[in-house]
Amino acid sequence: MAKTSGEPGKVSILDCTLRDGSYLIGHQFTAEDTYLVSHGLAGIGFKLIEVGHGTGLGSSRGGPEKAAATDEKYLEAAKSALQGTDAQVGMFFIPGLGDMSDLEMAAAHGMDFVRIGTNVNEIEKAEPYVVRAKSLGMTVFCNLMKSYAVPVDEFVTYGVKAVEYGADFITVVDSAGGMMPEEVAEYTQRLRTATDKEIGFHGHNNLQLAVANAIAAVEAGATVIDASLRGMGRSAGNVQTEVIIALLEKLGHPVGIDPLKTMDLSERIVKSMMAREQGVDDLSIVSGIALFHSCFTPIVFEAAREQGVDPRVLIGRISEIEKIKVTPELAARVAARVRDESGGSERRVHEVDMDAYRRLGDESAGETGDHASVCSELASQSMKTGKESVFSLTMSGTGKASGASIRQSRSLVIGNVELGEMSGAAGWIAALDGVVDWILLDGSNPMLRESGLPGVVSKSRSGWYSEERVVLLAVCSLFSQDRPDGRVLLLADEGHGELLKVALAQEGVESVLVGGDAAQLEDLLRRESDVFGALLSLGREHAGTLNESHARAVSAKTVIYAARPNSYPERFWREAISLGRDVRRIDYRAALAAELSLAVATGRLIEAMGSTVIAGVPAVAGGAIGERGSVVVDSASAPTRVLGIADGRGGFLSPEES
Repeated sequence: MAKTSGEPGKVSILDCTLRDGSYLIGHQFTAEDTYLVSHGLAGIGFKLIEVGHGTGLGSSRGGPEKAAATDEKYLEAAKSALQGTDAQVGMFFIPGLGDMSDLEMAAAHGMDFVRIGTNVNEIEKAEPYVVRAKSLGMTVFCNLMKSYAVPVDEFVTYGVKAVEYGADFITVVDSAGGMMPEEVAEYTQRLRTATDKEIGFHGHNNLQLAVANAIAAVEAGATVIDASLRGMGRSAGNVQTEVIIALLEKLGHPVGIDPLKTMDLSERIVKSMMAREQGVDDLSIVSGIALFHSCFTPIVFEAAREQGVDPRVLIGRISEIEKIKVTPELAARVAARVRDESGGSERRVHEVDMDAYRRLGDESAGETGDHASVCSELASQSMKTGKESVFSLTMSGTGKASGASIRQSRSLVIGNVELGEMSGAAGWIAALDGVVDWILLDGSNPMLRESGLPGVVSKSRSGWYSEERVVLLAVCSLFSQDRPDGRVLLLADEGHGELLKVALAQEGVESVLVGGDAAQLEDLLRRESDVFGALLSLGREHAGTLNESHARAVSAKTVIYAARPNSYPERFWREAISLGRDVRRIDYRAALAAELSLAVATGRLIEAMGSTVIAGVPAVAGGAIGERGSVVVDSASAPTRVLGIADGRGGFLSPEES
């Protein structure tokens, strides 16, 4: 039997973030996401956790919307995360989408409960699956979907049938989010009196009544409320977990879960997995519960920062004293008291077994292969965040390939790989095409530039970027923000070195360029080492000529930078580190994101470029120069904004001229 609170009449929360919440992101929670969120929920005290595809077991097998992981992987991840806790895991099941083999697989993987959903007037479809699930040792919920579609008397007869089939819980379901609180109360209360089984409520937020309806259900006798973090869910979302547990506590129905820890999990972990916002943020929840006016928030934040306390706790404590006029003095006094009471201990979200989490990810990648796992992760992160996905390919120059990496910028989900041989490019293109939005190749590499690979891409958008420009951008940005104490000594070939020297000069940084002459470099370091604030090796051509004597000749004040891992030989590194020199590697992440963002934005501009006629008026876009008086719009193919009137010379007419 699934564990609720263990106390008759006490309310439990069934968190369905990892199931119903998946609708918001195209069912793209990964197995790793499932592990992380399940572990957090169990650590806070949630007892019932639902995972998997939004429409339940078997949906990825035949439906058009395939989830990021298999049902088996979701269960393995959740069960691994819940080890050592009394939390239980379940999945949804719709007869016809799933079959008996799905229930048997779930039972074999240790699933504790199943939620069998049917349209309210089709409850007979659930019977064989209820019977089978019970025989497999699972607790069974019957979710009467679209409960509102039949009159309450008829609804009750269907609920009684579910009990006769063997269901342990019956759930009232406001599938459209359109029921009124009094309707929810009536359906719940009537079902409550007709059966001795526990009653649940699952509501959507289309009319912003999900929480009010959940409260109405509880007051009418429901003991299990479905909710999701941040309100993640289909359509307008679900009852928001953070809100309902705080509100139930205020109304005298505590669920035994810390609201602030729940908000931490939601804000720090789940929010980053969402393509768009749903629900209310934690500060708004706390302010509402405490009747705290938001105009005093800056005062509270300042006092919380000075005393090192949680501003949410501080809001609650201040509101116990004063709700009308909060002064800095009052906030400081209460903050000091909170600090002393807490002993200065840091607030922590939850502990995660990161070794188990990483193993889960490694196993997943190992089974699907490098190309497939990277593409799946890119697509999943893109769907979850609502950002475009872009993958860049370059050549390592060493004949050795490096593992693909994935990261995010403010606007893109970025994947990139360094290929050892050109033969590896075709496999990546085939795997990526149609999965990511953009495939970009390093145009500064002659082999890729002449490969003709962009012509092979048929489903994704393709284009070029420059790895050499990434290096220049990263170095110049670094030295403009963290200016060296003296000149920069550049170890580079003449072509790349001169480009970098000019670029640094534009940033106001003086540099000296030395080629591959090791003796010249050592002599320069010995004679003028004190004038150099930084030593930067841009390429690999110096790695074979530098040695320990060069490292010893570097001034103690000089920061040693490597543009690549093999920019210096190992003997140079060992000596420099043993001498206590400051040695660093150039980090290209920000520069790569900027370069790829520029390439994508330029690609969009090119697509938008052209001329058209709108309502009989000539228009141009994307840099195309129109005749004087032409309308300049944002896109020739799909215009949405007028930017100005063309002056015939590539500019705009002034308001007076037009």
